Amino acid sequence: MITVAGTLVADLVIGPIGEWPGPGKSADIDHIEIVPGGAVANTGMALARLGVPVSAWAAVGMDNLGAIIKDFVNSWATRNAIRAIPSRRTTASIVAISKDRDRSFLTAAGACDQFQFTAEEVESEVSFGSRALHIGYSMLLPGLDGEPLKNVMRAAGKLGVLTSLDVTYYENRPWADLLKLMPEIDVFCPSLSEARLITGESDPAKAARALVQAGVRQFVAVTNGEHGVLVEVVGAGQDFIPALPVQAINTTGAGDAFIAGVLAAWYRGLPWRSAARVGSLVASLAVTSGRRYDRLQTLERLIEEFPPSDDSERNPFSAQHRPDLCASK
Repeated sequence: MITVAGTLVADLVIGPIGEWPGPGKSADIDHIEIVPGGAVANTGMALARLGVPVSAWAAVGMDNLGAIIKDFVNSWATRNAIRAIPSRRTTASIVAISKDRDRSFLTAAGACDQFQFTAEEVESEVSFGSRALHIGYSMLLPGLDGEPLKNVMRAAGKLGVLTSLDVTYYENRPWADLLKLMPEIDVFCPSLSEARLITGESDPAKAARALVQAGVRQFVAVTNGEHGVLVEVVGAGQDFIPALPVQAINTTGAGDAFIAGVLAAWYRGLPWRSAARVGSLVASLAVTSGRRYDRLQTLERLIEEFPPSDDSERNPFSAQHRPDLCASK
């Protein structure tokens, strides 16, 4: 099982939008939809669709939106540890999708601000069979800011749990402080924009190198949308993975899908470079549907539907790494 903890929000997705209407004016769009969002909804559901059991930890308000989101998590989580916090509303966002598929966000803070996760809860997760802890959108979790997050990740590492961290792009955050956290992190997959804020490096290879030098223990991937992914496996050098040529319809949650693919492949026993290629495939499929992650299926079925090339050195699914030949862990 993989534990996914962090943000869980109600997303009001609208679009596609050409130009915002002026004051007192209106505009027609194709759809308006309420969907659960945030790291727990995105990475958690993607992992579940890929066939990985998931334990979900987050906080919602004791309101209608919170009830809707908890029901959603029940539909895919092996273990639902979502807390409803009295007197707090559920964190919500408006996700506006432009005609060229870029996204803009407007967020109303809520229960996510109260979310906490302790070393004792990590121990509880291990007792339930969790092998990895992924904390998502840490910059939006005041209750885990600074030392609390470091302590949780350190506790997980001491218990032999793989630690994974995800951030999300926000201005005016103490980005450079994240470098102090890197020695407690096994897996870190920031976007190039995020990596630039953390390291000061605009080149993906230099940014990945800086993160490894800061202490990331196993794997770094700097994602850059249609421009591909720069990967560094600690002790084994760097590699560039080009993005698959797809027609993007909805890029919401693409980065979360990449992380889910990486963690799912690791869970099935694949090496990190192969896991990165799985992540790239999963992210590419995720953006080709208007409904989030509709095209995702178990890792084994993805392999059947999208067979790799004949290049055995770059084949993530060769016989020695076939997920169906690996013992379930």
